[in-house]
Amino acid sequence: MKLKTAALVLAVSVAAGSLAYKSTVLSENSFEGSDLPFEWHNANVYFVITDRFANGNRNNDNSYGRPYKDDSGYSAGTFHGGDFTGLTSKLDYIRSLGVNAIWVSSPVEQIHGWVGGGPMGVYQYYAYHGYWPLDFTSIDANLGTVEDFRTFVTEAHKRGIRVLIDVVMNHSGYATLKDMCDFKFGRTVGNVDPCSKFIPDVEAGQSYHNKPIDASEDESWNRWWGKDWIRFDGYGQTCGAEDSIDGCLAYLPDFKNSDPNANEVSIPVFLQEKWEHKDKLHDIPAAIPYRKGQMSVAQFEAHWLASWIEEFGIDGFRCDTVKYVPQKTWKLLKELSENALNKWRIANKGKDPAANWTDPFYMTGEVWGFTNDPEDRLGYASNGGFDSLIDFYFNPDGVNLNTCIIPDPDEWKRYAQMYGREDSKVKLGNLTYISSHDTSLCRKKDMEKAAVMFTLMPGAIQMFYGDETARENDKGGGIDLEQGMRSDMNFPADIINADKWSANVGRLSSEYSSNKVLSVWQKVGQFRLRNPAVGAGAQYSLGENSFCRIYQDKAKGIDNRVVIHLGESDKINVSKCFANGTVLQDGYTGKEYRVINGSVEIKSEKLALLEIKR
Repeated sequence: MKLKTAALVLAVSVAAGSLAYKSTVLSENSFEGSDLPFEWHNANVYFVITDRFANGNRNNDNSYGRPYKDDSGYSAGTFHGGDFTGLTSKLDYIRSLGVNAIWVSSPVEQIHGWVGGGPMGVYQYYAYHGYWPLDFTSIDANLGTVEDFRTFVTEAHKRGIRVLIDVVMNHSGYATLKDMCDFKFGRTVGNVDPCSKFIPDVEAGQSYHNKPIDASEDESWNRWWGKDWIRFDGYGQTCGAEDSIDGCLAYLPDFKNSDPNANEVSIPVFLQEKWEHKDKLHDIPAAIPYRKGQMSVAQFEAHWLASWIEEFGIDGFRCDTVKYVPQKTWKLLKELSENALNKWRIANKGKDPAANWTDPFYMTGEVWGFTNDPEDRLGYASNGGFDSLIDFYFNPDGVNLNTCIIPDPDEWKRYAQMYGREDSKVKLGNLTYISSHDTSLCRKKDMEKAAVMFTLMPGAIQMFYGDETARENDKGGGIDLEQGMRSDMNFPADIINADKWSANVGRLSSEYSSNKVLSVWQKVGQFRLRNPAVGAGAQYSLGENSFCRIYQDKAKGIDNRVVIHLGESDKINVSKCFANGTVLQDGYTGKEYRVINGSVEIKSEKLALLEIKR
């Protein structure tokens, strides 16, 4: 909800005598809380698979001939219609969760066709999740247009939400019959026309795994990526399921990007011919200069991806399959990305509020099974340019149902020791989750407790869309547990009130969802949003299950302090955080208290979230 208040004063004295926040004048186009202090180590990242979130434009649902139901009548692995127009329409809802960064599945154009889905290959599996890239320089038409995406980024920025996109450097998408038809490359079994429909002969034991693609070595594959670009059987290089940098992961064609300074390569034939036909709706303008010339594979990929930052002002990358790409290649991407963001900020003063932001470009990544390395012993920060890595500790298992661990106060203490700093300076940060697209959906009986204990974790956190609404694993319509983890978003019945829920996040909301569990996610998330000390600050014990967290940034004049108390209490010691006479508000109940003799008299039944009254 847009505010028309002339001024919002957030400056108050604290124990140390410095300012919690500076006074800020909001314009007609500002959103409540859009000016709150931001620190990546306190990020509350909302991860969305765009296709499964919200359908804002049904006209793009069947782009490239993709169906909602495949030829066998299943929708487990198809595109469901979610797009950036729909996602933009739900930004107030997302903001009401206290989210200050959103990670979206890769928006780059994906392979057009399908591969066999599930162990038995009973359905057609499309690239709705964004991990099978075809053209890094175009937006996937199923997700919208260049201007749709630009609008999404700008509207997120207006709400103080940073935007991260998923990036894939390790591999291309699979070869599919549809792409072989569209781009005239490759070989089929028995010279079958790739443009014809393939229906498996079930009685003969066939499945969609038996699609008639002949990947043996043949010149017909030279019109695809080419042997200088990828490892693939069609180029006489076995492409299996190796766990190495110079090998194929899950039979995915592996980009030869191990050395940024490797021999220069030319643009693949299929891309040259594709780019002869301009597509102003979907081509990324800043990427056009990199559709020609010669560079190494790593340099082409890095320039293509960085062009999205230069064009849209994207604030960060979530990098996929990090351990399968050398750190020096990631470092190249980081350097180009930083330059691109600086260039975008200069060019977009007055057009997008993020042009005035000063926080650095952020890069986090997936190293499967990784937990933590705050001292950067593995070199992902110093040699790879990463600011953080995803932390698998609380949900390490793939596919299985409900295998997550809910953090407890002891885990808070352990993580605070690793990541809690008053100045937030950590060599390699973390991004902790309890649900993800590759593991299980965390759905414990007490999801209110899960919301509290997870959202108040030290370090950065990542929600998976629907954590807050207990979105169910629908088993992909009953046929695949893995696809079911990415089921369609289940919005609350009262989402029409989302603008009211997000109207006062910078001060203290007075309205929340009528859904009891969702309201807890909102209250605790908004408390975290207002207070960088929650995730980025140092933690001090005030007694059993009672903690003070402090974050300071002297350059910005910020001294932010909070007290978190779990369980029942009549009096809470706050002396480490707040001076006598300070008026506090409880971000959970909305009640106000004054500090007397280092404590506040309070009737707390389960949780108190104390912050300076705004």
